Amino acid sequence: MFYNGVRERVDMEYHDSDEAKQLAAEARVFMDDVVIPTEREYLGDGPVPEDVIADLRDEARERGIYCPQIHEEHGGGGYDFADVLPLFEEAGRSLLGATAMRVDAPDEGNMHTIELVGTESQKEEFLEPLVAGELRSGFSMTEPRDGAGSDPKMMRTRAEKDGDEWVINANKYWITNAPYADFAMVFARTSGEDGDYDGVTCFLVDADNPNYEVARIHRTMGMTPGGHGELNLSDCRVPEDRVMGEVGGGFQAAMNWIGGGRINIAASAVGNAQYLLDLAVDYAKDRETFGKPISRRQGISFQLADLATDIEQVRHLYRYAAWKIKNDERARKEESMAKWKGAQLNNKAADIAMQVFGGAGFMKDQPIERQYRSARVLRIFEGTDEIQQRTIARELF
Repeated sequence: MFYNGVRERVDMEYHDSDEAKQLAAEARVFMDDVVIPTEREYLGDGPVPEDVIADLRDEARERGIYCPQIHEEHGGGGYDFADVLPLFEEAGRSLLGATAMRVDAPDEGNMHTIELVGTESQKEEFLEPLVAGELRSGFSMTEPRDGAGSDPKMMRTRAEKDGDEWVINANKYWITNAPYADFAMVFARTSGEDGDYDGVTCFLVDADNPNYEVARIHRTMGMTPGGHGELNLSDCRVPEDRVMGEVGGGFQAAMNWIGGGRINIAASAVGNAQYLLDLAVDYAKDRETFGKPISRRQGISFQLADLATDIEQVRHLYRYAAWKIKNDERARKEESMAKWKGAQLNNKAADIAMQVFGGAGFMKDQPIERQYRSARVLRIFEGTDEIQQRTIARELF
């Protein structure tokens, strides 16, 4: 029992189910025995090869921890939202974890959105091959101008109806998976005025469409090199059956996933921060200076105590947000709180771990260096820190 910031007493219980505990336990063994050792093999060597990722996914499927959030009829595990969060936390311990268990962006969110609002034929054509690992996808909403990154309802992309087809003209930036996607969920305004939430429609567009072009591949700090890019669609024609959900209802469809996606990010951030804390604690117990392990130095131990406390705080915060969703309560504020603080936590954990390891952490043969570079983007994608703060403030007044 506690107070939720608006002077309302909240009675809350979010004990993990037996299914959630089992999923998390299986995921932890998989991470410790397979994923983390595999990641260490490729430290400093660039992206992990696709055939290695395919092998990891096959093993995750055999262990029953592959796509746990998707319904069984479409090839997933059939677990509910709250039950998969402990698995997301375990997967977050390695940059490969979410990819191996297919709970990585953008495919995880795209699968969830298609499952929620897609037609049966769209589920058969796009969702099931995604779950099977036969397709990859992109999420194409962000644009670089007029605030259309943080404020997608200001997008310039337009789609117009022409007979039984839609004609899309778009310039999209920073699209995850752009160089590799077999199709993209493309958002375009089909009615209304700039600034309207209504009137944005989501289209499923094949990458082999002749007027679909990956115009540029972005080089990014951390993450997977070449994994983001610019998309151009010029008079790109798609049939009516590629409209996903309601015409004009694309923004609402996206938000159905984005809120849950922010909680997933917080869970992964907690898992990664815990992993970094564990590495730092182990190193601090072994590393000696002036005849004593550095764990006995307050300059080190107090930093780790502070980090351990922050981890528990964010863990409870994202669990509270998930509890509200599970109980059909509005959780916009709590989703943003969890994502904002989770992103900051992951950056803090990477920085502290780097400091504890010192020169050793700066080397590419330790996972700290890669985690340090990759953590920074969490404060930007799926809504910047400032957007999360804006959302929280609006919910307060």
